This record gives sequence, structure tokens and C-alpha cells, in this order.
Amino acid sequence: MTRKLLPGKLVVATHNAGKLEEFRGLLAGYPVELVSGGELGLPEPAETETSFLGNARIKAHAAASASGLPALADDSGIEIDALDGAPGVYTADWAEGPGGRDFVRAMTRAHDALVASGQPEPWTARFRSTLVLAWPDGHEESFEGRIEGRCVWPLRGAGGHGYDPVFQPDGFEVTLGELSLDEKNRISHRADAVRRFAAACLSRSRSVRRQISSGSPFEARFGYSRAIAQGDWCFVSGSTGYDPETGTLPTDAGDQARAAFRTIEAALTEAGFSLTDVVRVQYTVTDRAHFPALEPVVSTAFGDARPAATMVFADLLNPDMKVEIEVTAFRG
Repeated sequence: MTRKLLPGKLVVATHNAGKLEEFRGLLAGYPVELVSGGELGLPEPAETETSFLGNARIKAHAAASASGLPALADDSGIEIDALDGAPGVYTADWAEGPGGRDFVRAMTRAHDALVASGQPEPWTARFRSTLVLAWPDGHEESFEGRIEGRCVWPLRGAGGHGYDPVFQPDGFEVTLGELSLDEKNRISHRADAVRRFAAACLSRSRSVRRQISSGSPFEARFGYSRAIAQGDWCFVSGSTGYDPETGTLPTDAGDQARAAFRTIEAALTEAGFSLTDVVRVQYTVTDRAHFPALEPVVSTAFGDARPAATMVFADLLNPDMKVEIEVTAFRG
């Protein structure tokens, strides 16, 4: 049975301030106080294993033993298929040089190796993250997350860290380095692993209320949030197919529903939930004739995890909007 983590201090076994801030963003809303190994002055153990899990274990158990507190360690890296999975566990080592660690050097080395390999683009790759949570008594829990994509060149974006500027996730036209921290936290390999860890080992703080935005101008204009997450519940406001970045709206009711579900899923993900946690959904449709287009979209979105549902026929503020969807999610 998975051991739960009690509220209190949790050591993040890293001396990397950027990684600590990423963890703080991912675990906002949970009753844990994150402190880094660097802040506690803990030594960094040698990572001598040949797997992400092995190295994460070394770091987590060393930090838990030295601090007397539960410790969370991450070992992650990029695996490039054309390089037979390299650099893999040696992802950070590729950045080492006479002047210290330089990830521009590492990314250039990866690109040079890809060109030398003669393999044509796209250069498929993935980021993997393995988390180990260790207690001072030696107990541990482990979790893995990943994100698929491809390597691109030249470097794009100044955000993130490591190899982010040369990794373009599947389904995106930008690299991880071009995404904001909030956007990256919705999709990254580390975010995937942390969500699995949080779902298994943490309980949400019922006193923390999180407001989540989708970037829609209507939220500030009409004074609402795209979603509110509190405790084990997440409420997502009525969402349509309107794209706030382009100001466009699909004409087909089915396409509007698909776009609405993308907005809903992004809000749920940011709050640490998923579509499988949805227990209630309300569809507002402007015409009964739109229902056939909506039906396959709903079946795809929820699969066998069918929530309770309400169907409402009503006018929407924008006459071009044909479908609006709101959901309530629960994860106890």
C-alpha cells in the first residue's frame, strides 16, 4: 500500500534553484513546505547508477538520511532515438566542461551528434523524469513521467532550463523554452511525474483556494475564473470554443466542443486533476440540431469514465457560439 506523506517539511534533493521553483509551482495547494538540499547545506551524492530510477534513489535516500525528513529526488533526461537513447542518464554530463556546466554546449553536442549520425529529421525524442520519495526509515515510493516530442535546431526560447530550447513537444509549434512556466507545468515530464506522486501520496489543503485562468479576456471583463480548485474539488466554468490568442471561433459545433474540452483539460491539468476525475458536466447548446456533432466528442473526451450530465438548451452571449461546457471534478 502506498504510504501517504504527512503535512510538513519536504526536502527536494537538489541544489538547483530553478528546479526547486518548478516543484513549488507544481505542488502549490498541497500542505507541504518545500526546502532544497542546497538550503539545508546537504552534500550532493555521486550519481553512479545507469538508470534514472537508480540515481533518483541515491539522491532521495541520501537527503532523507542526512536531514531526518522525507525527501523527494528527481532524475531526468532526454532520450534521442537517432542517438540510441543518448544522452539519457548522462544528460547533465554532456553539459560538463572546463568552465563548469553549460547546457548550450550540451545542446550543440547533441545537434552535432545528430548531424554526424546521418539520420534524417524529425529527430524524435522524449524527456523522462523519475521521482523517488524516501523516508528516513528507508521506505520509498517511485513515480515516472514523460513527454514525447522531437529535437529542433537552432535553439528557440530563453525559458526553462537544460535542453528545453531544442525540444518541441508533440502537438506544439514551440519548444519548451518558448513556453511560460505555467504552460510548461501543464505538460512537462516532471509535471507528469509530480502529478502521479501528488495523487498517490498527498492530500490537498482544503484551506487553499486556487484561481486558474485560461487567458480569456472575458474572465477579467465579467469577473470570474476559468476554474477554482479547493481541496479535492475543481470547478471549471462554462467553456466555449473561443480562442483568446487568435480571437477566433470554429463554425462547426463539434469543433467548438473539441476546443472547449481542450480548455477544460488544460485548466484541470493545471489544478492537478484530469478528465477522468470529472463527476458532473453541463452542456449548454443553442439548438438541438447541434447534438449529433457533440455526441462523438463527448464519448472521446470521457471514454468509460462517464460523469453525470445535464443538457440545457439556451442562447449564449455570442450568437456564433453553439456549445458551452462546464465540469465539476472530484478526487478523494
